[in-house]
Amino acid sequence: MGTTERKEREKAELKEQILTAAKKILLREGQEGLSIRKIAADIEYSPATIYLYFKDRDAIMYELMEMGFMLMNRYMVSAFAEQDPVRRIHEIGRSYIHFGLENKDWYDLMFNSDKPMKHIEKCMEDWDEGMAMFNFLCMTCKEAIDKLQLKGQNERILALHLWSSVHGLVNLAQTERLEIVERHNNASLIAQTLDSMMQCIFKI
Repeated sequence: MGTTERKEREKAELKEQILTAAKKILLREGQEGLSIRKIAADIEYSPATIYLYFKDRDAIMYELMEMGFMLMNRYMVSAFAEQDPVRRIHEIGRSYIHFGLENKDWYDLMFNSDKPMKHIEKCMEDWDEGMAMFNFLCMTCKEAIDKLQLKGQNERILALHLWSSVHGLVNLAQTERLEIVERHNNASLIAQTLDSMMQCIFKI
């Protein structure tokens, strides 16, 4: 391995250390507790070193969000491949829930952290992964509305309806509230609720 390649690898490894440390601090202390100083102390580098990679903590938040959505995309492979829009919506919901339940730390960072969208006010045009995911759901809702001739439905409102429903299911499961409804039956409750939602909206 040449000198240039070794330096590039070392830079990539340090950047990963920075992001890993930032994620731990965010999950432990929330967004208000995240600082360049704390990240530097955690990885035993100077704050000046962190600034060589990220201009501020919002830039770190942005990168972490993008990483989370890229991971979520891996769960959406079957949804992306589904041709029928109604079945695709169901698969998006199932995949979203699967991701949320298997990746609680990423899910909390992406959807439950304190004031999570603050950084997006500075990076709105660049929040590619998050907006691409929502726009994909909106596009799918539009296809389903057109296919089934659902008069009076707006695809963005429908997408928000669907998103809020599956988000609620993930949070209820993660906080063990579903156990109040029925003990030791989360998977079945989630699947039945998702099916019921689809039947109510699309009459299938």
